[in-house]
Amino acid sequence: MANLSEREATLSETEFAIGRACGVTFAGIKPASLVSVRKRGRAALARIGRCFRRKGFSFEVMRDQGERILVCVYHAARLERLLLSYEIRAFLSERGYRYENVHEAVAALKARMSEDAFPHEVGVFLGYPLHDVRGFIADPQGGRLCGAWKAYGNEEEAAKTSERWRRCSACICRLMENGKSLTQIFNVS
Repeated sequence: MANLSEREATLSETEFAIGRACGVTFAGIKPASLVSVRKRGRAALARIGRCFRRKGFSFEVMRDQGERILVCVYHAARLERLLLSYEIRAFLSERGYRYENVHEAVAALKARMSEDAFPHEVGVFLGYPLHDVRGFIADPQGGRLCGAWKAYGNEEEAAKTSERWRRCSACICRLMENGKSLTQIFNVS
């Protein structure tokens, strides 16, 4: 955001980016989100991270991209439940992942991201249905619906989920545009 509007000026560019990209995770709708922020926003990122850690969230820098950093924001308990499920664990094992807990799984994903621009299995970390992640890996040009992700399975369910994520994010953005901070919106301090 080169020029912040007057109403956005009360929030930092970093906080606004985190809210827009990760609000659905803070709201408990997604287990994890990725957000790219400018390096100059590290202080705001650290401050927000400290507040949300008290609610079980982790902030992990996945990649340093010149002037920007890519951060994975996740609710540790929710993401761990997902990643330790039999089906997801078997899928990630097929892809070479070895982990005993969520932090080891995220570390393995981080290592993959240093080798590969964007490993497709990241979709399971972000809460995309496994059949859609498998479908995308098998046929990146295919898919029935392209919303928050490419759906290869239940198109109607994917559309509903994408719309829920979109509405939640829009609501959070409206609150931030009206001057509410993320800590106020999610009642963390």
